[in-house]
Amino acid sequence: MSARVKSLLIALLLGAVASAFALTLLLVKKDEIPLFHRVTDLQSHYAALNAAPQLGFGTPWYDRSDDKNNKIVIIPIDEVTFGSNVPELHQYPLPRHIYGTMLKHLAAAGAKVVAIDIDFIEPAADPTQDQAFAAGLRSVPTILAFPIDTTSTGQLGIELPSPTLLPYAKGIGYSSVDFPGNVLIGQAMQIHTGSTGQYSNRTFLSLAAAGTEQLTGQTIDLAKLPTDEDGRFLLVVPRVSVKQVTTDHGQQVEEHTQDFVANQLSFSDAYSLSIPDLRQSVNGALVYIGNTAQAQGDFAHTARSAEFPGLFANARLADQLMRHIYITEAPLWLEILLIVLLPIAIALVFNFTKTTIAIIASLGATIVYAFVNEALFVGRLYWLDLIHVVIAMVAATLFVGLYRVLYEAAQRRMVTNLFGMHVSPAIVTDILSHEDPRNALALKGKKVKATIFYSDIRGFTAMSENMTPEEIYNQLNEYFEEMCAIIFQYGGYVDKFIGDCVMAVFSAPYQTPDDAKNAVLAAVAQQKKILELAEKWKAMGKREFTVGMGVNTGDVVMGNLGASSRMNYTVIGDNVNLAARLYNVAKAGEIIISDYTYQEVKDFVVADELEPVTVKGKKDPIRIYNILDVKEAPASATNGAALTQPAPA
Repeated sequence: MSARVKSLLIALLLGAVASAFALTLLLVKKDEIPLFHRVTDLQSHYAALNAAPQLGFGTPWYDRSDDKNNKIVIIPIDEVTFGSNVPELHQYPLPRHIYGTMLKHLAAAGAKVVAIDIDFIEPAADPTQDQAFAAGLRSVPTILAFPIDTTSTGQLGIELPSPTLLPYAKGIGYSSVDFPGNVLIGQAMQIHTGSTGQYSNRTFLSLAAAGTEQLTGQTIDLAKLPTDEDGRFLLVVPRVSVKQVTTDHGQQVEEHTQDFVANQLSFSDAYSLSIPDLRQSVNGALVYIGNTAQAQGDFAHTARSAEFPGLFANARLADQLMRHIYITEAPLWLEILLIVLLPIAIALVFNFTKTTIAIIASLGATIVYAFVNEALFVGRLYWLDLIHVVIAMVAATLFVGLYRVLYEAAQRRMVTNLFGMHVSPAIVTDILSHEDPRNALALKGKKVKATIFYSDIRGFTAMSENMTPEEIYNQLNEYFEEMCAIIFQYGGYVDKFIGDCVMAVFSAPYQTPDDAKNAVLAAVAQQKKILELAEKWKAMGKREFTVGMGVNTGDVVMGNLGASSRMNYTVIGDNVNLAARLYNVAKAGEIIISDYTYQEVKDFVVADELEPVTVKGKKDPIRIYNILDVKEAPASATNGAALTQPAPA
């Protein structure tokens, strides 16, 4: 398996891990794993709705205060009511005859239906109170609320309104809802009871659905309503504001207001208005009455608002039913498909482009997805998963990006280990600048023009017979250290050590115009350094030696050679063999170069042409030269590094 295929498979595996992580979070229930459940995802969509104008989406029609439902009116029992000049309204719960009077008042003003979002489970202590309430119920079609609860056995616990009032109500509707993740996200518009219990095999409507059907005179086809996987009709939460108002007694209190209905009248105002004035607000409307006073605590936490009166939720759900304002939840298969495919796509991007570009592209794609996702919600109320898809994309970017960084670091270590002890830092740096250093090393071999250098210690075998192994190794290591430093200085790399012989290549892995020149300069510098070492060793009582050198320039095959478990970056070919023949021709202290090399360096060297030599593998004698000196001083380490900077591939 090639390294590229292996890298691709690992990247795809990491993308799959990111997908699995996000899918785990997606498939849990709405009220599990805080911060990562579906309710949090819905909250993120409402954040975009709140910032719709700033994001360039504009304010959608269903969220504008100038596009209201004139068929719904909200009459809250609020702080203003308790601070009014009507003494009977200063207590809670209000006396039931107050509701009877309000219902008669609304009937006279033309209200078509009234829905009261307050539970009247028990009969009043004073029967005359229920009698007055019942008289009001007879004056206008009224929907009474009742609570439902799920018992420990899974049965629905239902408490219908008091029998002293129930016969006079036009209908009933349940007002209680569940709160996944402690957030109100919607309500089932209809429930079916089980086969046991007091109210077995019955169907009940919500307060919103019952009020809407009574107003329109039409049965709602609830089966066609879009719902979530738990059967909830999702609430499109309107904007709710809290403002400071002054009561009749001059007190400053808070009043909750909303922007999606034509009128909102405080209970005390509606109770006190004249019939003609009240008719302007409630004529032909569905009127919702309920409690919004802070002290009563009938508030819910929604995906958009931290303090949302339950009365507003029932009225808004009725508004949605009337005007067909629906949140459509994307099918689960589509969200799973996105969570699976997008991380895979990110893994592929990483494998076919540079890591930095891949990271930027992946994060950019994540931002684009988030923007399009939010635009679908704001513009069409289409709820497509955001958080879990983004988690999958970011996790894939993180996992695959981290792997690529580690992989490339390993590649760099491989190149450094392979070349770091043999080539100049400039060449190592240039190789590592490639996205795939293995390609830079031309694993399959490539034909290049190179200058090959050989040097050999003269008489070393005889000399070593009189030295201990420790003395031989110490002196050779000191010699090799100095020779390698000079080779590196002039841009070459040390191919190998063959006993006391050094083989170096000038042009690895890229040819430069000055390869031959650099090789000759390095050879001259080495001979001078050998003389310095000889003086030092003589003073220390160590044995001295001299070196013969050979240099040849020509086409060679360059690349990794060997087995998969052991490779050597080297050069092979006739021109390599010729260089090896030349260093054998060289006498102590000589630098013998071929005519091929001489033609490239003749302008700056002083050389004697020697008798042509016949070498194995060559038909004609080879012209050779002995370098005596150079016409310019060898470059310093700094200049040499600049002179031999490898050319781009």
